[in-house]
Amino acid sequence: MEPAQDSIAAATIILDQTVGIYRTAALAVAARAGVADHLDRPRTAAELADMTGMDAASLRRVLRMLASQGIFREDDQGLYHLTPAAGLLRSDASPSLRSAVIMFSEDYMWRSAGHLGDAVREGSSAFEQLYGKPFFEWLGSDPEAASTFHASMVGLSETGIERVIDAYDFPATGTVVDVGGGRGSLLRAILERNRRLNGVLQDDRSALREHVLDTPQTAERWRLEEGSFFDTVPVGGDVYILKHIIHNWGDEQATAILRHCRSAMKGDARVLIIDPVLPDPGTPHFGWALDLVMLSTLTGKERTRQEFEKILNAAGLRIGTVLPVRTLGEYSIIEAVAA
Repeated sequence: MEPAQDSIAAATIILDQTVGIYRTAALAVAARAGVADHLDRPRTAAELADMTGMDAASLRRVLRMLASQGIFREDDQGLYHLTPAAGLLRSDASPSLRSAVIMFSEDYMWRSAGHLGDAVREGSSAFEQLYGKPFFEWLGSDPEAASTFHASMVGLSETGIERVIDAYDFPATGTVVDVGGGRGSLLRAILERNRRLNGVLQDDRSALREHVLDTPQTAERWRLEEGSFFDTVPVGGDVYILKHIIHNWGDEQATAILRHCRSAMKGDARVLIIDPVLPDPGTPHFGWALDLVMLSTLTGKERTRQEFEKILNAAGLRIGTVLPVRTLGEYSIIEAVAA
């Protein structure tokens, strides 16, 4: 390649990253407006604008950009169609990522991302600098934000639940404790697949009041336990699940959570951490970007295998195995046992 072409290619990479925020913003517009919900058949931008209360010319500009990214499909008649990606933006999809897109585009997320430089400069959460309190404490004081957050976690959790269950050999009998398990989507799926297992869902009141465990297939095999994993964890479980939990916290807090699990465990119990495991430097992975969400918004981080070993060993645990799962976000199941 000639030097001039090299320069143009390099500049294109930088410019593409620079304007990427507008792709995110466009996706948020479509999700908030519920565009996908109205695509029961192909429609024009004018039809969709009328149904969603948008300006037709402006909405068309948003939709054609999203179509260029494969989110929607635009045909030569100017009609917009659902794609598999757009189908995930429907509110009635299972799973649905609409709430997740909305949550990640809330003002508090935009502001935290915009102040990433402050987080890097100070070494502390940009969100906490902006709002004066930690994210989860703030979330507990805003019921509407909490509801959107928990709905987004359900959507993210349900995307790939079956693959998580397929990847791990759960015991035939015993008790599975979902620590900080939100509304319980993962625990419900585990209990429905394993009819002789019992389950305990632990989380705060705002999550538990909207739990999804009460189905005919799980009847009388589950219970709720309100509480914080920083105070205690239900005792006597055979499997303790920490899905999307440990990466929310720094090493000291993560170790404290794991110590509570270690204290509550039976001798042969297992702890399953379901989080990204960062690969070798320079390897493309969703976890690198998610790590910056943790830096700007929370106090946590994504970790390498060695960093997981460090906090597990400090809690009296050790890694038994690491199972990569081909699911949304390139997560892995880290099985930990008593050291």
